[in-house]
Amino acid sequence: MMKKALLFPFLIWFIAGSGSSFSADFNGDGDDDLAAFRPATGRWTVRALTRIYFGKAGDIPVPLDYNGDGTDDYAYFRPANGFWNVRGFTRIYFGSAGDVPIGKGGYNPYTSQYDYVVRPGDGDDLERALESATYHSVFVPAGTYNPSESITVTSVKRISGESAEGVLIHLPANSYLAFSSSGCLVERLTVLNGGFGNVGNFYIGGANVTVRDCRSRYSTYEGFLYGPSASGIVLDNCRADYPGDTGFKGSSSVKDSRLLNCTVVSTGASDGFEYCNNLVNCYVNAGNYGFAYCNNIVSSTAYACNTMGFSHCQRLSSCHVDGNSTTLYGMQYCDNLAATTVEDCDVDTYQLCNHFSTQTWGSCD
Repeated sequence: MMKKALLFPFLIWFIAGSGSSFSADFNGDGDDDLAAFRPATGRWTVRALTRIYFGKAGDIPVPLDYNGDGTDDYAYFRPANGFWNVRGFTRIYFGSAGDVPIGKGGYNPYTSQYDYVVRPGDGDDLERALESATYHSVFVPAGTYNPSESITVTSVKRISGESAEGVLIHLPANSYLAFSSSGCLVERLTVLNGGFGNVGNFYIGGANVTVRDCRSRYSTYEGFLYGPSASGIVLDNCRADYPGDTGFKGSSSVKDSRLLNCTVVSTGASDGFEYCNNLVNCYVNAGNYGFAYCNNIVSSTAYACNTMGFSHCQRLSSCHVDGNSTTLYGMQYCDNLAATTVEDCDVDTYQLCNHFSTQTWGSCD
């Protein structure tokens, strides 16, 4: 039986320390019913439907369709001994003391911290949650998500994935994940494929957005792109793997962006960083240009880029180019360089660069 899309999380949240509130379809009409479980007495209350006593203090409600009849069953898990009891269906021991159940109504350690917990692996639910105008915070459990279209975050202020390698969002062609909500914190997500026009699969349009521990992979265009309205944004420990165009691309009008510990792994004609300001400990591996039209760069490295390590960049300190016998020009049209190093380039180390200071050196093959 096909159920309608849910507007409530499939995992419980605890209220007032006295019970659990959740949603499940107890009458088989295709709509989830609001329900509460009171562990002190084992009482289940289903709004406008019934009240029963089933379970005791310490039990965790886990309503699911255990027999496949299209109706969720009353069930609980007893963490003291791993005992499952499905009303009118079965009683089994599965698990050990201290284990927690997973499923509709089951335990989730994040429900007290977030307004909504996305159903694992449900791309449609992910889209609804992130585009919500109601939720302030959303938690995304580990899983593979396949939304049907672009997702634009306009109101949610905190989006946390369980782990960057565990939360995989596969975008369809010509789509993107966009953040226009000012002050939004985004963490531990991996976005794959997608990209549209000159918009990456990870687009930041709002001001003061912080993105950390996130990954972009195989974007058709840019991996991470931020627009002219994205003042005050922070990209921390983010990584773009194999972008079709540029790994991280900013806007020349945004002077107060910050990129910390960001990495691009690239091949072919794609570039590392373009039009980005205030970069610290960033790294490019392969690709065409490493850093282009970037300013205020500290302790950053371009490795084995095809054409140039740094081009049209200003105010570089403790930056390094390792050409690996691949890069043609180490640094070109760069200005105000301090403690920079270039090695193993094919043609030239510093071409048309100006204003050097302290310990700057270079070598060609």
